[in-house]
Amino acid sequence: MNKSFKHLYTDDYFQGRGKNDIQRIISFNQEKEFMQKYVDFNGRIFDVGCSTGEFLDAITWNGEKFGSEISDLAITLAEKSGISFEKELKEFKNSLDVVVFRGTIQHIPDPFVQLMDAYKALKPGGYIFFLATPNADSPVYKISGTLPFLVPELNFYIPSSSTLINACKNFGFTPKEIEKPYLKSPY
Repeated sequence: MNKSFKHLYTDDYFQGRGKNDIQRIISFNQEKEFMQKYVDFNGRIFDVGCSTGEFLDAITWNGEKFGSEISDLAITLAEKSGISFEKELKEFKNSLDVVVFRGTIQHIPDPFVQLMDAYKALKPGGYIFFLATPNADSPVYKISGTLPFLVPELNFYIPSSSTLINACKNFGFTPKEIEKPYLKSPY
C-alpha cells in the first residue's frame, strides 16, 4: 500500500474502532447479509484498507484473511484478528475469492490501479465488494458537495454508481447488484 499519505491518518483516526460501536456493528451485519448472497465465508479474502480488522471479525470470516492498511497502529490491531499483511494486493494472482473495499475506495490515491490489481488477484468467479462507499449520485452529495461522515481532505475520489460500475466493467468485472442500504442503517 502506498504509505505516502500516512500523515493523513493519525492514531486518532482509528479511535472508536474497538469492535463495540453499535452503529458500525449494525452496518457490518447489513453488509454481511448482502455478501452472503454471493459468497460463503470460508475462502481467501483481501480487505483493502482493513483498519483494525473489526469488519472481518464482525462478519465472522472463517477463511484466510489478508489486508492492507496505512496505519501502523491499525496493522498491529488487525494482526491480532488474524489478518496477514505479508503480501500486497498486486502480489496475488488468481488466488483470492473476495476483495472488499469497505469505505476505502475514496481514500486511495490510485483507485484504478487498485481495481486492476483486484481483478488480477481474484480467482475466476471471485467477487469484489464495495461497501460503505460514498456515492456522488446521492442527492445530498449533489446539493452539498459532501456526505455525512466524509472528511473531505481525506478523499481522492468520490465515485458515482455509474462511474464505479463503468470502471469495474473496463477492468473485466461483471457487476451483479447495487444495493443502497444506508437509508436503513444507523448512518
